[in-house]
Amino acid sequence: MARFRYQKKDGEFGAALASMEIPIGFAGTAAIAEAADIIKREGRQDIAAAGFSKRWQNALRVNLYPKRGASMNAAAVIYHKIQYAGVFEEGATIVGKPLLWLPLPDAPKGRGGASIRPSEYRARIGHPLYSIRRPGKAPLLGANIRVTKARSQKGISLSQLKRGRNPGGKGEVRLVPLYIGVPRVNIRDRFSIREITERAANRLADLYLKHLNPNS
Repeated sequence: MARFRYQKKDGEFGAALASMEIPIGFAGTAAIAEAADIIKREGRQDIAAAGFSKRWQNALRVNLYPKRGASMNAAAVIYHKIQYAGVFEEGATIVGKPLLWLPLPDAPKGRGGASIRPSEYRARIGHPLYSIRRPGKAPLLGANIRVTKARSQKGISLSQLKRGRNPGGKGEVRLVPLYIGVPRVNIRDRFSIREITERAANRLADLYLKHLNPNS
């Protein structure tokens, strides 16, 4: 029977562990970065499939830590720049106080293509909104807009909204509904970012081995 004896040398284990820190840190950081790329790519595709604009898609972001180099404590933070995006992940019921005013197709658009809220309308357009009561139906908010026959078929432009009642223009002035008031809105879940993140997290072990042994 063969016998082996191992004699420990001071600092040997620590030195061996330190020599592995660089490849372990590199593999861990690379695995986190690849998983984050998967989440960002598939997450943006998921948002697009739900019918949301490029702005909404690109607002899904990833921050990697550390920002440079490698670390055994690498991490990624996945977030959406639009603060209320979470309601489309989990669904929600939003209740008005007393009403929520939802934009109709002719409501003016602001920066990024988002509709201007009624509270912003006067400051942005320069003309007031008027209540339109409809017995037994949801109330409306509208504006007096000068509309020609040709342009009325193409929708209401921002310049038409700003002209409003201005005298001397072509066409007739109409009270055009821009917003509808409802007591509440039920928003169903439309995103699957959490599910996409969990799938990518479950792949971390394989991604780690892939980057630890790039030639295997």
